Amino acid sequence: MKKAFTLFSVLILLFIFSILAVKIYETKSISSINIVNKYKYIQAKNHLLFLEEYIKSLSDYNSFKKVTIEDENYSINAYVIEEINSYKIELVVKANEYNIRLQKVIIIQK
Repeated sequence: MKKAFTLFSVLILLFIFSILAVKIYETKSISSINIVNKYKYIQAKNHLLFLEEYIKSLSDYNSFKKVTIEDENYSINAYVIEEINSYKIELVVKANEYNIRLQKVIIIQK
């Protein structure tokens, strides 16, 4: 009876520790995914700021309707819409492999 009780208590402890180990690994996995998403978001935001500065540095907006910057990991586009007294420019940065998309609209007066 003593050996059976010892075996049973060892199995119960092993079960409890295995559940705790799984919970710890899940938490670490989720936190590493969050770190990767934060990094990709910051990188996309930097691309968006660069695109905005580049578009504002241009002088003639009539010559194009779309600006595309080629990148391996991101789709970087600017769409120019001409209005009566201004240009509405939609800036879009989208990660190709992740679910991250940033969008900004700027208005430049003629």
